[in-house]
Amino acid sequence: MAEIEDTAFKIIAAFEDLYFEAGKRDVFISLFNRFLPLADPGGEMEQYDAIVELGYRHREEFDRMVKELRGRSLIQ
Repeated sequence: MAEIEDTAFKIIAAFEDLYFEAGKRDVFISLFNRFLPLADPGGEMEQYDAIVELGYRHREEFDRMVKELRGRSLIQ
């Protein structure tokens, strides 16, 4: 599904762009800590790969994470 990969790319690009804004960075990190262990329990994957895996294996949680990021205007 190209949609999952495209969305994962947008999330990582936004994270990198906003990394030096502490409040926004903290939101990303909080969401990553909450959702990505579902796809990568050991924390061994790159964030992009873990987000893609989350989209394929736990679509409802992926959609919830995307909704929260959009709700905070961190991605479009």
